[in-house]
Amino acid sequence: MIVKKIKNPKKSASKSARVGRLMDYICAPEQEISNEKCLYAGARGFLSDDHEAQKAEMLALSQEAVRSPDTINHYVLSWQEGEQPSSRQVEEAVDIFLKELGLEGHQTMYGLHADTDNVHLHIAINRVNPKTLKVIKPNRGFDIEAAHKAVARIEEKQGWQREAHGRYRVKNNGEIERDVRGHEEARQPEQAKCDMEQRTGEKSAERVAIETGAPIIKAATSWQDLHQALAKEGMRYERTGSGAVLFVNDIGVKASRADREASLGKLEKRLGTFEPSTRQKVVERAPEPVKHVVRGWKLYSVNRRAYAAEKDAVLKALRQCQEAERKALLARHQRERAEVLQGRWNGRGELRNALESIVAARRAVEQAEMRDRQRTERAMLRERYRPYPDLEQWLRQQEQPELAEQWRYRATEVQQIRGDHAAPARPRDIRDYVPKIEGGEVRYARGDMARSGADAAFVDKGGEIDVYAWRERASVLAALQLAEQKWGSFEVTGRAQFKMLCVELAVEHGFKLDNPELQQQIAQEQRRLLEARAMSRGFDAQQVADREGGAEVQADLVADAQTRETPALERSAKAYASHYRDVLKQQSQGGRVADPSRVDAMIAVRMRATGHTQQQVEAVLRQCAPATRQKGEVRDWENYAKRTAEYAFGASGQQQADALKRYWQQWQKLEGREAEQQRERGRGMSR
Repeated sequence: MIVKKIKNPKKSASKSARVGRLMDYICAPEQEISNEKCLYAGARGFLSDDHEAQKAEMLALSQEAVRSPDTINHYVLSWQEGEQPSSRQVEEAVDIFLKELGLEGHQTMYGLHADTDNVHLHIAINRVNPKTLKVIKPNRGFDIEAAHKAVARIEEKQGWQREAHGRYRVKNNGEIERDVRGHEEARQPEQAKCDMEQRTGEKSAERVAIETGAPIIKAATSWQDLHQALAKEGMRYERTGSGAVLFVNDIGVKASRADREASLGKLEKRLGTFEPSTRQKVVERAPEPVKHVVRGWKLYSVNRRAYAAEKDAVLKALRQCQEAERKALLARHQRERAEVLQGRWNGRGELRNALESIVAARRAVEQAEMRDRQRTERAMLRERYRPYPDLEQWLRQQEQPELAEQWRYRATEVQQIRGDHAAPARPRDIRDYVPKIEGGEVRYARGDMARSGADAAFVDKGGEIDVYAWRERASVLAALQLAEQKWGSFEVTGRAQFKMLCVELAVEHGFKLDNPELQQQIAQEQRRLLEARAMSRGFDAQQVADREGGAEVQADLVADAQTRETPALERSAKAYASHYRDVLKQQSQGGRVADPSRVDAMIAVRMRATGHTQQQVEAVLRQCAPATRQKGEVRDWENYAKRTAEYAFGASGQQQADALKRYWQQWQKLEGREAEQQRERGRGMSR
């Protein structure tokens, strides 16, 4: 799970507009975004159950805080693809979130939305205490830290997959601790800049300042040395007020955002009083892609900039034209007024006032008509120049869906393998991978891609190995082989999906993982491998599927309940029951029951691999999933089944199925499909 705090998009808006728009959006997002749907909504701390009355209550309480322009905090909790919380889990998540922030009893509105592949929960909280009428600062102003702690508790309580770089984790005794494993994370741009990079694939000016500008500033020995080195990279350092700004081309970045040591105060202590640059020429810096880029990005970047330049030129021309029209109208009105009111009006004051009123009314009419006309012109321009599509949308428009999927599911996070000591990084003979020395690192790329300048699959940094192509089984295997040669045993860190792949490869190839939290999974994988081998030696599906516990009985009841359905659905229901038993056992660890939506997502992926169609998977989920839940659980099962099936038959489901391809035959045996195939072959021989 991830959590974000959403800033007020319009700080100048009144409290009435802020409360009304946000609460309406949470409960009815389709009014603003057509493809967004509210799956579940709730509210707390209100006297009324009516939505309009609740808006009035929140506004009234917010207005009690006369010194605070905005008392509403807006947060978003987002689940990973394939995870779909129930209404009960949403209520429980809100309980945990409010308790961790110390805002229990405060007015709260929340809604579970679905507009992307990730279900997300919007939470709006009024910080005004309903009893004391004081404005509360959650966690003494560090509310995002408390929010991350809440996410850790929700993940632990409900069994959701943890993010690779989550800030906090829950210890065995229930206490929260900061996750300090791994090296200190590098400085990152602000969230808005990262979002822009996500949309366009282009490095933000802030990232360029961090990655390129900060090292130059740290290495400078004088002000002129600093200015000269920055100018070669298309940057300049200028003093503004009491601080400084680092410009990347013409985009300014606060110097301290690049690095703490880059602030004006720190540099003046090191280099002396600030000296402006004596060199005026600064090279133009070309756009740079982020680390993971797809084919076609350069054309996209050129087209996007050309589109923006054309839009800016047309907008500038329209503004100039409208400004000239306003000035011309004002000048004409001034002339007309002077002409009408010229002369002596002694003794005719009432007539003059009446005439001036008529002239003023005519001016007002013409100005109103001009404003409406100009407003229409601006609206037409906005409609003509809609926001340029993001990189993924553009690739789909170019009929390149495979590249769009590659960009969407790129390896955005580096996974790591770490040893207990820092062995020097040097090239090692790993089959199919070509080493390249860069500084103190050795970068490994696949032999068939090294000549094309492709990104490294993994990088040996001496004390650790960063794995970039962590979704590729071959690359992870090569990185693990390198780690074994360097350290013998080692620890892996990163996403749960990466760790699970490392567990599979460790069992298959005999690697020794030091992670304490993975030892149970390693033992389970060893048992699974033994079961697969046993099945290959003639054991039947019933022997492999023999499980203990209430989950088995429940799954059998689900299958029996479908006997009156069509034969195809009946077979799918029996397959669902078999996979339900097996997945539940594999995902339930240490007495902790896996989340049902994750179980269903895995079952859907398995059934895709064994040959079921998307329509069949959706139908069986719609029929069987409700019976596996607690009695009285309320959910839109039609939408739930559709989203789960779409996940299984999408790019993520394909990747998960491919990663587990070695178990496809075992899954077919669980469903009894091999026995059916043998019977069909037998009938063909008898005929």
